[in-house]
Amino acid sequence: MVTKTALAVVEGNGEKHRSTALNLTHIAGYPTKLVIYQLAASPFWWVRYYADGKILRRSTKETGKKEAIKFAKDFYDEVNHKRHMGYVLNSRADFLVCANAVIEQQDAKVSRGELSAMMQQNDRYRLQKEVLPFFQNYDLKNIDYFAIEKFIDKLGNDKLVAATRSNYLGLLRKILSYAQRKGFIQSVPQFPKQPKADAPRGWFNTHEFDQLRRAARRLVGTTWEIRKREVGGKSETFAIQRFLPGAKVKPTAEQQAQIANSVLTKRVEMTVDIWNLIVFMTNSFIRPTDVKWAQHKHIEIIENDNTYLRMSLPISKKHDKPIVTMGNAVKYYRRQKAHYEALGKAGKDDYLFMPQFGREKAEDTKAVIDKRRASALTQLQRQFTVVLAVTDLANGARGEERTLYSLRHTCIMYRLMYGEGMDLLTLARNARTSAEMIERFYASHLTAEMNIDMIQSRRSKKRKLKAKDHADDGIDHALEKAEAD
Repeated sequence: MVTKTALAVVEGNGEKHRSTALNLTHIAGYPTKLVIYQLAASPFWWVRYYADGKILRRSTKETGKKEAIKFAKDFYDEVNHKRHMGYVLNSRADFLVCANAVIEQQDAKVSRGELSAMMQQNDRYRLQKEVLPFFQNYDLKNIDYFAIEKFIDKLGNDKLVAATRSNYLGLLRKILSYAQRKGFIQSVPQFPKQPKADAPRGWFNTHEFDQLRRAARRLVGTTWEIRKREVGGKSETFAIQRFLPGAKVKPTAEQQAQIANSVLTKRVEMTVDIWNLIVFMTNSFIRPTDVKWAQHKHIEIIENDNTYLRMSLPISKKHDKPIVTMGNAVKYYRRQKAHYEALGKAGKDDYLFMPQFGREKAEDTKAVIDKRRASALTQLQRQFTVVLAVTDLANGARGEERTLYSLRHTCIMYRLMYGEGMDLLTLARNARTSAEMIERFYASHLTAEMNIDMIQSRRSKKRKLKAKDHADDGIDHALEKAEAD
């Protein structure tokens, strides 16, 4: 039995298929391939155009023929504009399909521990912020060197620095590589070369570091507000101490004006964690992400000829070797542990910093724990922002930005400046990085004057020359004789 809703034509009854074009009308003055028509299944007129081997259809959403003809003309102009720009003509958004597939693949990598959740979050942001708005209308086959160059120009106009542009291009390359594997394109197009402009974070000299740790200790137990205000047409963020009603300490007239002309964005409780974290990071080489995941079971106190911590932390940036610390790190670790032992939160599975943001229930999933530990790191970063604001150390002498990561830079810089006979390979391996990264980013702040003692040093013992000595020894002898003369 055939029902009224059947889409097939009923033999012999003369009825039209519900999708058969009715009242086909060509648009005067336009190619014959541009037509409007009606469907039994729709109250609206439809437009159809044949271009580049594709049949393009769209509902006009109009019931009047005059309005449908106007829509068809606009549709014709839109299609030809897309053809001129190299955009995709069919309704299938191949670029979006590939982009979503790449994100899904990276989600799987995060679950397997092959990619950090932060990197995946950053790629999601980049996709929505710049990549999709620019490329989603492109036919994948028309994304070439020149289209990518236009994209780079767009990023430059948005005031994105070279390192950030490189991250966006990295995501674009991943999407196009996926498109090649799926057969949408034959090859990944050539990318314009980008200048490598390293932007190392700032660090703290010994005087600045002393200011930092003293301020952090003084601020423990206080509450601060992160506020925004408009200054000269630009938005500015600043920190100001919270003044409770009825408290003995009252805001000054200047502070009252600052509060009145700003908007509260965050409230920050200053804890003992930030005081201990500042001195601990500067003696332990670790990254902020290591701070997030460090548990007491990862840390072992070694007291032999040298006293230090051996930290077997979770894999960070594909590095899994233990980190050994400076001797002072032992003292600061014990101080932090003692504080939370009194609160019953210093067991082997408890986190070293902000342990209250850990597992709450036995059934908590990894996603729940990840979210809580991300909150812990955010709390520490906000507290550090307050310390930087109070000490006026948010930027270095050359304007370089300082963040929690700057404490790791400070630790490595101190070894380069004050470590006797320190070689880059040993330092890099212990800091879970490469000698190249030490040279490019950490040691970029190092000047010859900082190691003037090493520059002016002389060997303590001089070897006597013999006839069989190497030529290099002869050169040393000549230099020493010249100095004596």
